[in-house]
Amino acid sequence: MKHSIYLTFFLFTLSTQSIFAQQKPSIISTEPMSLEECLYFAVENNPNLKSVALQENVTAAQIKEIRTQGMPQINGTGQYSYNFALAEQLLPGELIGQPVGTTIPVTFGVANNITGNVELQQLIFSKSYFTGLKAAKTSEELTKLNTFKTTEDLVYNVAKIYMQLQITEKQKGILNANMNRIDQLIEIADIQLEEGIIKKINVTQLKVNRINLLSEQQSLEIGKIQQLNLLKMYMGFPFDNELTIQIEDEKEVEEQKSEYMLVEKLSINQNSNLKLLNKQMEIKKLELENVNAGYFPSLSGFVRYGWQGQTDKLFSGDEQYKIYGSNIGIIGLSLNVPIFDSFRKKHQAEQVIVAQNQLNFDRQNLINSIQMEFNNATQTLKQNRTLINTQKENMNLAEELYEVTRLSYQEGVAPLTELLDAETSLKESQTQYLTSLLQLNLAELDFMKSSGQLAELIQNAEKSK
Repeated sequence: MKHSIYLTFFLFTLSTQSIFAQQKPSIISTEPMSLEECLYFAVENNPNLKSVALQENVTAAQIKEIRTQGMPQINGTGQYSYNFALAEQLLPGELIGQPVGTTIPVTFGVANNITGNVELQQLIFSKSYFTGLKAAKTSEELTKLNTFKTTEDLVYNVAKIYMQLQITEKQKGILNANMNRIDQLIEIADIQLEEGIIKKINVTQLKVNRINLLSEQQSLEIGKIQQLNLLKMYMGFPFDNELTIQIEDEKEVEEQKSEYMLVEKLSINQNSNLKLLNKQMEIKKLELENVNAGYFPSLSGFVRYGWQGQTDKLFSGDEQYKIYGSNIGIIGLSLNVPIFDSFRKKHQAEQVIVAQNQLNFDRQNLINSIQMEFNNATQTLKQNRTLINTQKENMNLAEELYEVTRLSYQEGVAPLTELLDAETSLKESQTQYLTSLLQLNLAELDFMKSSGQLAELIQNAEKSK
């Protein structure tokens, strides 16, 4: 059988005209919007998606930050110290002509010391650095996956509410047709009442039915407003602006669009939640590698150049207090060898290993959940495909029954009660058909998401940018 036209149209537009690749401004349109346009607008304007996407910029900056740790580092230092009490050292007296065995106190140093240094450092080897860089790149991939998952959820929600609005519009059309029919019956009944063919209670019953239909129309209109508000929220569409959607003609679109065949198999590797979990497991693996990297030594090179000045009195013009300065230059290597950390890294590794085991169990549970959702979606889709045929046939029979009963009533063969019963059966069959049509639409959409086809379509659309 043919798939529901709304999903067929959605798949056709999404697979042939990338909603992400079109370079057109996301303006507020006053014209009815197609599903493709709603999706494009949502991807461009949804605040939550924008917020999530900004995290990619944060991750990119973090990678650059980590890279700088392996690049040359230049630091300047300066220090001034005033020695208000200088320590004295005891020296042998014979050094200055005193008797042997005597000592004299001598003060070393000056009161004022000024130093200034510039140091260049360059990391030569650090296993932790390279492991951290790999972990940062993996985190960037995780962030992009999270953005993709948010996009997939957004596309799903917009498509879902769009389908509901399409069904709501069909319900409006059916209610309007029913209202026209009952208005015609009331006109006929008024004439029959004047001619004494029927009783007043028969006309009253028709008018009560009309009021009930009017209440259904009002309730449906309220529901439509709520659905449009929800669609506006997903799209990031201003609530003060009017939003209308295109109402697709099933027959015309069916003639123009080739049928999109749902691939009834599970592409588990396309599941966004599983991709996120797999990436988290990669990060945990790198985290353990980074802990173990702490056992390796690190080597850095440095060049230090500075100046040191000394005097007993600052800002003095006396020659004896002239600042004596000298240059200092050092080139060297700095080796850091971890020897014993009281088993700190060992305990860190144990925590990471436990987290890895938890993720392994989470992954298995997620795979089971994905398989269950796919199986449920497959069964639901099959049931709804069967049910839609039954409900459509039932609706056609109810329409035929109503027309026969209506003609019989107008000819005076059938009583009004039969006509009202036929009308009730018709309304119920129409409602059941539309409910089945919506359920089929949603079942196909759920099947696409659970099987991974929705994610694959969006991924292909992004590649065509």
